[in-house]
Amino acid sequence: MSEKKITFEENLKELEVIVKKLESGDTSLDEMLSLFEQGIAKTRECNEQLRNAEQKISILMKNASGEMEEKPFAAE
Repeated sequence: MSEKKITFEENLKELEVIVKKLESGDTSLDEMLSLFEQGIAKTRECNEQLRNAEQKISILMKNASGEMEEKPFAAE
């Protein structure tokens, strides 16, 4: 059985919920630690998804003559 691929947006939304729970101050230390671990995992997933997107962008960029040319991704 294959797992559903979670999108970047879904991961980011889950991360925002985790951060709000942590900021609320209404959680026990054990729950805070668990939420922190979940947040780190979500952050890593988001970073990996961004790296994959950057790689696709660099591969798909075209040069002036319309030919495919790999260029490094430069965030501005």
